[in-house]
Amino acid sequence: MKKRWSIVIALVLVLLITWVAFGQAGGGGQQRFAQQREAQMKAAASLQENAAKLRAMMDASAKAMQGRSFQDMTEEDRTKMREQRQEQQKLVAAMEQDLARLKGVRQMLTEEDQTVAPLKDILASAQKENAKETAAKVEKLMADRQKAFEDKVKAMGYDPSMLEQMRQRSRQ
Repeated sequence: MKKRWSIVIALVLVLLITWVAFGQAGGGGQQRFAQQREAQMKAAASLQENAAKLRAMMDASAKAMQGRSFQDMTEEDRTKMREQRQEQQKLVAAMEQDLARLKGVRQMLTEEDQTVAPLKDILASAQKENAKETAAKVEKLMADRQKAFEDKVKAMGYDPSMLEQMRQRSRQ
């Protein structure tokens, strides 16, 4: 009788441990989804904030330029306008980053694959025609695009080495 109870208890423990292990695997996906959603919500809030700042800066610039041309300004005013323009460019760059976060890495991967596909066709054609210089230029262009994309993904806080795994998952 004791032997049966110990077998039943051992079986229940094995089932319980298995159930907990599978529960954690599913929870990890939910946790990643929650983290992605939170990052997107922060990006949306940041986008709205930066858009308001940009609008205010553009209104101020338009007001300052009203009735004047850039050539008629003093050097000090020109310098101030250049600095404002640089600030506006920084805001636009931050807004582009926020838009990328809103899209998500998978969507960005899909878009990147679609833009690189014609280059792959050109590369294959150049290699078939034995146009080595053209093939080298296309390969360099593709490598530059890949590097820029990896930098963008890295700036978003993702590990660029995980891109290939994400590509494979998105194709499935």
